[in-house]
Amino acid sequence: MHEKDTDKLVHSLKKAEDFHTIFSETRQYTIDQTLKTYLAYWLSEKHVSKSAVLKKAGIAEATGYQYFDGKRNPSREKVIALMIGLGLTLEESNELMKKTGYAQLYPKHPWDAVVIYGITHSLTISEIDDYLYSEGLKTFGE
Repeated sequence: MHEKDTDKLVHSLKKAEDFHTIFSETRQYTIDQTLKTYLAYWLSEKHVSKSAVLKKAGIAEATGYQYFDGKRNPSREKVIALMIGLGLTLEESNELMKKTGYAQLYPKHPWDAVVIYGITHSLTISEIDDYLYSEGLKTFGE
């Protein structure tokens, strides 16, 4: 798949006269990947097993395997837990979120700020939960 600058794609779409023409011209540059595809990629890239990721993510195996197999769509919080379980960096995490249609971690949102701190300091889900709880925010386990 060829990459095209996002701003150039937006510009093309804005100035287009005909939807079908512009969409056929820009379609090759769109992202059409599923979370399942990205999870499989990162499992391979990080050389980890599904069960190890799920344990680190604090997600039950029965549910977690359905996420990996694409049979269930996880909430944003569960995707973030999976990213932590995979050991992704903040940049890798936000790229996965963006490409799979989830909102990226945003430091101006209190919950996200705590999670960003946790990811960038290589904290476990349990350690991040402690910070979330101490700030009166929803924990991963809720």
